[in-house]
Amino acid sequence: MPYHADPALAEFVRALPKTETHLHLEGACPFELLQKLDPVKYAQPPPFWDDAYRYQSFNQFMDLYVEYCAAFFTSADRYHEAAKIVLQKCVDQGCRYVETSFHLPALLFMKDSGPEVIRAIRAAAPRGLELRVFAGMCHNDYRDAGRELIDDALTWPELDGIDLHGWEDIPLESWTADVWARARARGKFTKAHAGEFMGADYVEKTLDELKVTRIEHGVRSVENPATVARLVREGVALDICPISNLKLAVRGVTAMSAHPIRKLFDAGVTVTINSDDPFFFGNALAEEYYALHQDLGFSRAELVKIAANGFRVALVPEHQRKAWLDELAPFAVEAAFHS
Repeated sequence: MPYHADPALAEFVRALPKTETHLHLEGACPFELLQKLDPVKYAQPPPFWDDAYRYQSFNQFMDLYVEYCAAFFTSADRYHEAAKIVLQKCVDQGCRYVETSFHLPALLFMKDSGPEVIRAIRAAAPRGLELRVFAGMCHNDYRDAGRELIDDALTWPELDGIDLHGWEDIPLESWTADVWARARARGKFTKAHAGEFMGADYVEKTLDELKVTRIEHGVRSVENPATVARLVREGVALDICPISNLKLAVRGVTAMSAHPIRKLFDAGVTVTINSDDPFFFGNALAEEYYALHQDLGFSRAELVKIAANGFRVALVPEHQRKAWLDELAPFAVEAAFHS
């Protein structure tokens, strides 16, 4: 992406303690691992890394996922191999805390169990990184063998939470609210994708039925002031991925300068900044910060506030949260100096 900061800003962003709370592990697959898997097929960088590339639809995005990455994630060892590189990149960019997810139904096609895959992902985390692992599922996955798998996953002590992802235009089925409630009863954190390809009314429906306090994306909430006010009033956080929204041509995001995160932030919504599927968008977390600064006028002080939001929603004890926020304090002072 065309986001290259001047040396001073680049160093500020690099050193800024931050989080990544919306990261799909399969969608972050390191290209070097694909090249190792098939040097001929993956000889050239993918076309969607081009700065001007725009996906024609979510279906096209998913077709490319199958073409590029589905064949790689076939075992716990493969998840470990990918996570080791992905999580190290997070640490190199200043992340202290990461929430990553894997697609739960992928387990139906491999010999390794869910707990084995999760343990493999956890074992890949660099020392000092706080990692939380989520199982993602689509709206229509609770059937046949998928039903048994989802019910079983709620019992896995290795699993931190669940996430609803995939096609938003598939109706929200009745099983979802029940599974989300049972997950919370077992101590799992729940979140859901909404407001990316469907509008503010779908965000409201997700909040009403699934009782989540974290929405992945949620940017189309901006289409209804009442929904924005509800997010503020109820303290619902949006884990936003600006470059992803631009390349997926989310409605209203015709350019980065038009991204709704500016309006949502100004309205008082708790927003975090994340990279989503960095393999498919050719992005890095630091570039998300550069984009906010360069195209949406976010000051350094506001970037610090967004970084702090990530720690405020992190699934950690309060003493750890306080330590991270204390670590951010000098950056707030420095940012004020540059304002």
